[in-house]
Parts: sequence; structure tokens; C-alpha cells
Amino acid sequence: MIEIEALVGVLGSSSTHTNVQDLLGQLHDSPATVEPDVKAYPDVVYHNYHTLGLSLQYEATSPNTNASTCSPQELRLAAIDVYSGHDDKRWSCFTALPLQVDAVSPGAEANPRKAVIAHESTGKQLVADLGEPQRKGGGANDRAGPAVWMEWHLQLKPCHSFSKGHFKLQVELAGAAARGADRWNAEKAGACTWQVITIS
Repeated sequence: MIEIEALVGVLGSSSTHTNVQDLLGQLHDSPATVEPDVKAYPDVVYHNYHTLGLSLQYEATSPNTNASTCSPQELRLAAIDVYSGHDDKRWSCFTALPLQVDAVSPGAEANPRKAVIAHESTGKQLVADLGEPQRKGGGANDRAGPAVWMEWHLQLKPCHSFSKGHFKLQVELAGAAARGADRWNAEKAGACTWQVITIS
């Protein structure tokens, strides 16, 4: 099990920062031997750890800067993806599941949002635990583009030093039922397990 604080806490770090290495150490016995598959683009640099079910998304610290030409010290971790491996077999399941979420909605500190996200957690279970998402979309196309996704705006408790602990938790669902005109029916998307969780 890993707590959401361990992931939110590394946001904003460079790829060489010790807390990123500490996170990798929680996921693998020998983090020094785990080399990322690096994909660099002008707006983002991905460090993909397929066997760990983890992708780290780095952006340039300076605006209007080509991220693909930046040094590690000029990049900051903007988002983290963890994968279930349900649909996309390029990815193994995130090695630290379940993911424990213990947070609140900003401005509603008396209303806790708690969830333990396991490999087989469904859309219905996530909504029951975290409440209705602030944003949702996807799945309109039967094949192309993202499947149904839901996004919650949350805050750690107690407040974390990173932007006062505020973060976004976006969950994309897996399976054919997460696509199509009737995708938001409770027996459709609600019954789907998750494919990827993005923390930013």
C-alpha cells in the first residue's frame, strides 16, 4: 500500500531530487537499476517505468521553453500516472497498490474524502468513496481518444507544503463499456475498473 501523500509530495521536484529516488525505492528493491524509457517532447518529458506501472511527467520550469532540450535541473515534475494494466498491456500494474487516499475537498475540510484504490476498483466505487467528481468527460468515440474519465480536486490533510496540499486526481476507466453514447449509464462506466490514475 502507498498513501497519496507519497505521490503528491514529489510533485514539483526535479528528476534528480532525492525524494523522486526515494519514491522509486518504495516501488523497487533496487531503484538504481530501474532505468526509465524517456520520451521527450517540446511541452513535456516522460520518464516511463513500464515494469513499475508508473510514468513521471516533467515540464520546463521556465515558460516558453522547449522541455526536450532542458537539463534535469530545469525540469519539474508536473504529474504522475499510475497504471492498472487492464487494457494497455505495455504497462504492468502499479507495484504499490492499493493507493490510499485520505483528503478533503478544498473549502469543505469537514467533509473527508477517503478511498483505497485497488486493482479491481470500479468507477461506481470511486464515486461512492470520493463523491461526485468536479469534472468528467471522454469516451464519446468508440475507439479513438480517451475513455471515460473523472477528476476530483482535493487537498491533503493536514496541509502539505506543496501548494498547500492541493492536487487533482483524474481517473480514466478501462473496458469497452467506458466508451459510446450510453457510457455514463450506471451499469456501464460504473462497472468499469480503472485504467490510469493521474495525480497533478
